[in-house]
Amino acid sequence: MQVTELSTESLTEKAILGKRLKIILCNPPSPDGFVYIRDINRSGRRSREGTRWPQTSLAMIAAVLSNHDVEVWDCITEGWNYQDTWNKLNSTKPDWVILESVSSTISHDAIIGMYAHSLGAKTILISPHGKALNQETQLRFPFIDHVLDYGQKIDGEPEYVIRELITGEVRQPHETFETLPPARQDLLPLQKYDLPLIGKGYTFVVTSRGCPFKCIYCRTTVTWESKVRYRPVESILEEIRRYHLTNIAFHADTATVNRRQMLAICEGIKSLPWKVRWICNSRVDTVDLEMLQAMKSAGCWMICFGIESGDDRVLAMNKKEATVADAIQAVTWAKEAGLKVWGYFMLGLYGETCASMERTRLLARRLPCDIVNFAIAAPYPGTEWGRIADTNGWLTNNGRWESYDQNYSAIVDQPDCSHDEVLRMQRRAYLSWYLSWRGLKFLMQAWRPLYARFFYHLHVGT
Repeated sequence: MQVTELSTESLTEKAILGKRLKIILCNPPSPDGFVYIRDINRSGRRSREGTRWPQTSLAMIAAVLSNHDVEVWDCITEGWNYQDTWNKLNSTKPDWVILESVSSTISHDAIIGMYAHSLGAKTILISPHGKALNQETQLRFPFIDHVLDYGQKIDGEPEYVIRELITGEVRQPHETFETLPPARQDLLPLQKYDLPLIGKGYTFVVTSRGCPFKCIYCRTTVTWESKVRYRPVESILEEIRRYHLTNIAFHADTATVNRRQMLAICEGIKSLPWKVRWICNSRVDTVDLEMLQAMKSAGCWMICFGIESGDDRVLAMNKKEATVADAIQAVTWAKEAGLKVWGYFMLGLYGETCASMERTRLLARRLPCDIVNFAIAAPYPGTEWGRIADTNGWLTNNGRWESYDQNYSAIVDQPDCSHDEVLRMQRRAYLSWYLSWRGLKFLMQAWRPLYARFFYHLHVGT
């Protein structure tokens, strides 16, 4: 059933009678015991560093369903397996189950939808994968009642679309992203969320949605179609105040793209009666020294830059308008402002060669980053990069959705860069950086037992 076909036939008898519904918002279990990152607007991946990803996107949906009995089940963070989740569904008997999913785990995530369907619950799948491959997803998983295809086909934010779908409460013209209530942080296992250097007990606070840039590998061009909207600063501060949040990662496609908003957030945080420790993500061409100094004075201690490549030709081919010079300048400014830097790099981008990947590795070694990540440019369904790789016959995954993982799967054979060469360079880049003095310093500060397995697999090449 398409979500555009809203009618009373899609509602449960309870909703029609105005009774309280039992609604579960679920981040499904891990399919293999590894920690996976899932988010409504992100590509998703198996986490090398064991990141417990705060399910703030689900908590935002919960906020518009306040008249009903709503729970957020973060199975990954709670450590629940499929049997645990089945037992909870069976004992809870929900009316609706809303599933969050990503390409690399969707075949397993749908199992929870099958469980819910067998118990008589209505199910909704919300996922960038489901948006890009809506009809295919519906055909493959007929027990999913609604695959949310939000964007141009549906007018409105997914939170309000889901509310209308479940309750029949019609969306009003004034109900926009800017009017969404604060996320229900109280429904999340906040003390269990964990990230290197940040530690436990952190959460996301969403500041904006969408990105004006059109990088061909980025999933946000699919999810939000480059439509940018900004959350009012007072609403952001209200969420921080309501739940007394002290350890925050501001979650946005590009948190620093609106300079005025970022500076206003900084002033608002400084007015709070307690200190807030926070980080955010950024593009290297959206910051300046004055902004970074203002962020530092307001409690920001680390900024995460999407640097991607050390080759300007590759950046241009992938419509990444920032340059290597921009990256060098931004990191320099960040260090001058007293901030730590997390550098995000990508290998196997469109137009990549062994020489261009080597330039990326050398740039990562050259920049004074405090932690780095070398992702693989996965050709996610719906992205321009995905269309290029498919059209040229470069895909090596035989249609397996599970292989779309930007941390682990190289599935593109370009003329001048095979998937094996990407994997070899990824191993070399990781070992080169983490065995440098900066890498060893990070490991001494943030060592985790799972890193031993990570470096073992790098060494043996598996």
